[in-house]
Amino acid sequence: MNRKKNLLLITKIIYALEILLSFMIIAGIIISLPDIVKYFYLIVTNNPKDSYYVFQEFLKHILLMVIGMEFILMMIAHSDSAIIYLIMFVIARKMLIKSDTILELMVGVIAILLLFIIKKYLMSNNVEQNVSSGIFSAATPVEVINERFNYDIDDMGFQSLGGLVYYLLRQQGSEIQTGEIIDDQNYIYQVERASNGIIDSVTIQKK
Repeated sequence: MNRKKNLLLITKIIYALEILLSFMIIAGIIISLPDIVKYFYLIVTNNPKDSYYVFQEFLKHILLMVIGMEFILMMIAHSDSAIIYLIMFVIARKMLIKSDTILELMVGVIAILLLFIIKKYLMSNNVEQNVSSGIFSAATPVEVINERFNYDIDDMGFQSLGGLVYYLLRQQGSEIQTGEIIDDQNYIYQVERASNGIIDSVTIQKK
């Protein structure tokens, strides 16, 4: 068995484990949903002072569930946007639950501000790296590409182009590396640049 087959096998195993872990996290979230109702009951029935602490626990519970859902999206989509959103929710949970001083709140605010700047100026505005050659940043939302270039790409539930191409390559059993080509019914995608299993840029051509 050569190196490429070994890598493909490892990639498939990792992908299967990610799917399994995602289902386990979803199951954990579903199982914990009744606890939310219990928190509501405690908030209503306790005196105002105790309700304050119960509400804090309620927020911890809710935000942890949201972080779990964003973590699932990050594992499945492997997109820059999913990572940014996950980090934002982690910081928000820290700020709302555990920040007791002005300094801690300021650090959290600055961190979220930096993430917004990265998303707006280094990701969202980088929709197209080179129009003439049709090279797009992997972080580009598929919806934006469809709107700007009059494409009709089926995003298959993925927000970013990188997430879509990553999924298509995994379905085919191909390696996530520079030069790999995949297609759907209407478009051909080529990975222009990738490193450590992360897609950086993609070429799109109509069939």
